[in-house]
Amino acid sequence: MKQNRTALILIVCAVLLAVGAFFLLNRTPEEPSMVRSEVTPPAPEPARAPDWVDKGQEAKPDYSAATAQPEAAAPAPAAQPEQPKEPKTIEVAEDKVVTFTFVESLSDFLLHRFHPRGPKGKPESLVSAVALNRYYGRELDGFAVSGDDIDASRKAVYDYAFNPATLKTLYALYAPAFMVHLVDTAANTEREYTVGDATETRTLTTDEIKVMLRLDARRIERTAEVLHAFADDPSILESAAGYRRAAKAVERANGQLQAAMAEGKGTGEASDRLKQAILARERTRAEIVTKLRQVCQSCPESELFYLSQWGYRRSLGRDGGNAEAFGAAAGILDDLAARFRTRADELE
Repeated sequence: MKQNRTALILIVCAVLLAVGAFFLLNRTPEEPSMVRSEVTPPAPEPARAPDWVDKGQEAKPDYSAATAQPEAAAPAPAAQPEQPKEPKTIEVAEDKVVTFTFVESLSDFLLHRFHPRGPKGKPESLVSAVALNRYYGRELDGFAVSGDDIDASRKAVYDYAFNPATLKTLYALYAPAFMVHLVDTAANTEREYTVGDATETRTLTTDEIKVMLRLDARRIERTAEVLHAFADDPSILESAAGYRRAAKAVERANGQLQAAMAEGKGTGEASDRLKQAILARERTRAEIVTKLRQVCQSCPESELFYLSQWGYRRSLGRDGGNAEAFGAAAGILDDLAARFRTRADELE
């Protein structure tokens, strides 16, 4: 009985020890202090591959023979040669006196006087107001006139065209077409050009066209400078009129000398009159050139004098010496020179 009680006590103690050990081993740890920090959002879900990656692409059966050669790739299209640019077409309402043929004729005039390589090895232009006036003085190409009297026909053209309103109208009518026609003809129409000591039948290159336009622009500006002077300084044309009177005096004095010689009379007095008349004429000429040289230093002396006589003839019978017409013509030439330079800059 005593032994049974002892055993029971031992069993109870063992149970108590086991329960205590269980609580000691499973004790909840102390809660740590809270730290506030920035929350990082979860990374986005990785992109999913298309369904055919997992399922596989549908394969089409190949029924070609095992010995068949692989199909060759289609040949690349052959490079097409560059086609020349078609000339532009511009519709122009034609004037009744100054026709569109004048535009074509003026283009020919400029191209004929351009040398891609001159005697000095550089491009040059022989365009000048003197050459232009003589060119149209012979044939009046592009002007609708009648009759065989060239002087009367020229006067009729000047009477019609050389006034501010008509000059501006004609320029607005033909200037765009003229620029297109000039460049297109140079680039697409073969013609003879002076190249050094030889001539070549060909078109002009883009660089040559650019040079031609810039050279001609400067010559156009030269003429504009002289016409501005006619409009601004009436004394220049008055001096030109004085030269005409002095030239007539020389003719009279020379006639008197020739008559004295033919009659066997003394020629001393007649010779002196002729010398004085020649000196007066040349002084007047020098005065004209000196005045015009102030506005165009690069102009040749012969061109300055020639233009003074041309301007004098255009001022005859006109109120105020036709200063407004000279001013309008000068402004038109300034604009034309600017068009030439702009077109040269546009060419590539």
